[in-house]
Amino acid sequence: MKPLSETARETTAKVSEVAQKTAENAKLTAEAAKARIQDGYGRARAATGELADRTRVATSELAARGREQADAAREVAGEALEKGKAQAKRANSKLKDVAEKQPLALVAGAVAIGALLGSLLPKGGGDKAGDKDA
Repeated sequence: MKPLSETARETTAKVSEVAQKTAENAKLTAEAAKARIQDGYGRARAATGELADRTRVATSELAARGREQADAAREVAGEALEKGKAQAKRANSKLKDVAEKQPLALVAGAVAIGALLGSLLPKGGGDKAGDKDA
């Protein structure tokens, strides 16, 4: 049988060896986790940067389309304004011609328009009880 002190030394050596191996394994595991975390962080950062770039490009494209549409609308509005001015000048000219050549027809037309507008107004039924001033 071995002396107790020798068994204690052997046990201490084995425990020390197991503790050292466990520490080495823990260190390797921590380093592997660190590498995975750094890799994940790098990929997330790259994906975020790519998303930001795509967002900037899409925003720029939308702004450009908006400017193009605004320019087109401005151009169409300008054309419509010019057409409206031309039509107003023609109508004014025709009205002047009618007034000079056929003044009675113009008066008759004005009377007809006045009668039409008058027929559209509500009919007055006299004084109402609530409308009388004392």
